[in-house]
Amino acid sequence: MKKSALQVLSVVLAAAVIGWFGFVKGEGNAVSAETSTSAAQTAPYTVTVGASGSVMVEPDVAYLRLAVETRGSKATEAQQANAKQFAGVEKVLYETFGIAKKDVTTTGFDVQPEYNYTEKDGRVLKGYIAVHSIQVTYRKLPDIGKLFDALTESGANRLDGVQFSTEKKEQYELEALKKAMENAAAKAGVLSTSANRQLKGVINIVQGEVSNNPVLYAREQAKAVMADMAAGSAPSSVQSGQIEISTQVTVQYEMQ
Repeated sequence: MKKSALQVLSVVLAAAVIGWFGFVKGEGNAVSAETSTSAAQTAPYTVTVGASGSVMVEPDVAYLRLAVETRGSKATEAQQANAKQFAGVEKVLYETFGIAKKDVTTTGFDVQPEYNYTEKDGRVLKGYIAVHSIQVTYRKLPDIGKLFDALTESGANRLDGVQFSTEKKEQYELEALKKAMENAAAKAGVLSTSANRQLKGVINIVQGEVSNNPVLYAREQAKAVMADMAAGSAPSSVQSGQIEISTQVTVQYEMQ
């Protein structure tokens, strides 16, 4: 009787052990399948677009590059004549137009020999030339024509160029970035709609370079302005034009 009871108990225990292992194995498969499904569900659908934005602004500053050029039979004569003529230019800048000294920068000063070339004598010393070059930062743009004229009359006999720009680049860059992001959202919206999906949010943004295109009158154009002044025409009217500030962005969006 005891032997039969022991046999029955052994069979029950064996069945319980087999069932436990089976339960663990099945539960492991269920967890694995659930994890795989979750991973598949979390993989996002994305769309990446590139866009640009720009603003056109009025310049608020001008950079004039000009020079006083004098000649003499000796280097000292050319230099002395230059100093005397440049003093008249300084008077116009500092006294007549009230320009701060920090806005006038010397960009070069040199005295060089000047030669004539002939077939008979070859290179012959003609004399010396002294050049004092400066850059002037000027913000009262409506008066820039009057400044040109006054500088010419005072002795600035070489105008190398003038550049119109802005001192509010960071402010305008933010406006250009805002437009670039609006354009990126519009592009991404079209693409997501075409794919029968909706935009969910931004995943990543990369800003590109910022382009600032000032208005520049190069040396040849500046010479024409000087020629008009020398001919006794009306006070100079210089058109500053507009400045374009632009930037690019690359934006990645998640779709659902």
